Order: sequence, then structure tokens, then C-alpha cells
Amino acid sequence: MPLFGRNRTAPPSEEERRSAEVDLERIRQGGIPLGAEERLKRIATASTPFFTSDLSAKEYALAHASGLEPLAQIMGSSVVQHGWSNYGWSSYYGGIREMSSFAEPWNLARRRAFDRLRQEAQFAGADGVIGIEIETRGTIGEANTVEYVVFGTAVRESALPASPGLRMCALSGQDVDKLRRIGAEVRDVIGHTSVVCVALDLGSNYIMNSGWWGGGRANIEIVQITEGVYAARHLAIEEVRRQASAAGANDMVISTLEHSIHHHEYERNNVTHHFFIVSMHVLGTAIRLGAHDPVPAPLKVPVMSINLGSQESH
Repeated sequence: MPLFGRNRTAPPSEEERRSAEVDLERIRQGGIPLGAEERLKRIATASTPFFTSDLSAKEYALAHASGLEPLAQIMGSSVVQHGWSNYGWSSYYGGIREMSSFAEPWNLARRRAFDRLRQEAQFAGADGVIGIEIETRGTIGEANTVEYVVFGTAVRESALPASPGLRMCALSGQDVDKLRRIGAEVRDVIGHTSVVCVALDLGSNYIMNSGWWGGGRANIEIVQITEGVYAARHLAIEEVRRQASAAGANDMVISTLEHSIHHHEYERNNVTHHFFIVSMHVLGTAIRLGAHDPVPAPLKVPVMSINLGSQESH
């Protein structure tokens, strides 16, 4: 079937329409298309499955050396439409407040994408996922879509006793190998997006509006915006800590920590008022230190023995 039905000479058959409806309903429920599930199940039961992955040659070699057998390239994706809300900026007179409705499209897209990645790994018969690559697109606070796509490689454990549940991460193959070498176990993906609104008070608005002619030549910190960045970080880090604790971890590795600040303004009583949307994106991996012996085991110190034989005096 041509992609998206382009260049077709005939309309889709009844069977094709039913298959498309089934796939759409599965995706609405947070699942993956039936065809993807069936392909991965064949990989799980095949004695010599055809292997595909997004691992580099170095990652592939390290995976095998670390006791992880690559099984298949897997993917999870989600596209979320940001809903519209009237926040009534002109009635907000200053301060910092959390905007959870702005953050939710990002959190929903991330959760759905990683959930689908997890499902694909489970159908492939994997014990974990490594070699994570992420692509995102979207703008905080605008009525558009948030796109989140995650790629990885499903792997099967061959060096350690099988653990209950699938071990997810947001790490490269090299990073997973380094953690295994210190006895750290990958537990799960952790992540959160937080968004706060910073509405400037009258004094800060005056500074923003004064410009050069109002004494703007001096360097003045807009402390409310700085405080907003700290507030957004606090909200995001506290949530990923909660997720790590729920996963049974005793530490975490942060792989992404990004922020953005978007400036907006409105007019009221012939005065320009300023507010800022501050967002913080955190993604990481919950780990448990001391979970197992180092894998592979560290090399022992070589011992050299030299037999010089007996020494006779003459």
C-alpha cells in the first residue's frame, strides 16, 4: 500500500479500512499499530531474528561485551495538540505561578512516546532498552502541536540474573556500559516539564519600559525573572526525584536539562505590562547503585613470575 495512499489507482479495500480503524483505536488507547506488534512478536520468537538497530559500531560492540544482546530497533512517538485557554493576563498583577496546563502537552507526549517504546521492547522479548535518541518539536504556550519521537534498541540480558520488569533508560549504549561497570542498575526513565508565568510588578515594569531615556543605561537584574527560572527548576527536579524514588532508585543520571523564556506583553491604562513564560525540561534515568557486581568483571592485576634458576658460585 503506498504511503498515506498516495498514487493509488483504486480506493482502499474494506479490509484496509478496517485495519486502519483498528490501528487508530489502538493508538487512541496509548498502544501501537497491530502490524508493529506482530513484527516484534516474530522477532521475539525467531531463533535467528534479522537484527536492526540505531546503535553505532562502538555501541554494538560494547553492548555485547557488557552482556546485552541487541534484538531490534524500536520506536515510540506521540503528537499532542495544545488546547486553547484564556488566562486573563490583564487581570494578573504580578508574581510567579505554575502553569501546569502549558506543561501538560509536553508531559503527555513524553509519557506516551516512552510508553510506546516500552511496549515495542516488551513485544520483542527484551529485558531493556539502550541507545536512546530523542527528537522533539513544539513551542510552550502556543496553540500548536508538541511532537515527541524516541528511538532505541531493545536488548536481552545475558550476563546478569533476569530482573522483574523492563529496564528503560534515556542513555546511550556507552553510558549504559559505564554504569554496568560500576555495578549500577538502570531502573526507569524519569522526566518532567514545568512551566511558570512571571508577571512583573510595577517597579520591574517601569524598568522594562524606561529604556535608554529613562535611565536604562545601568545594568539592572530583573530579579523576578531569575526567581521564575529557579521556581521552574525546583518543580521539575522535585517531580523527577519523586519518579526515581517510585522506581526503587537511589540515584539518578540527568541527560537533558533545558529551559526557555518567552516574553509577552499587553496594554492596560496606556501602560505596557510584561510577563514571561519560563519552562524547564528535565529528562534522565533512575539508577540503583550497588545493585550487582561490575559487568564485565574488572581485569585482575597481571602477575609476572620469572624463574632465574639456581645460581652456582664458581
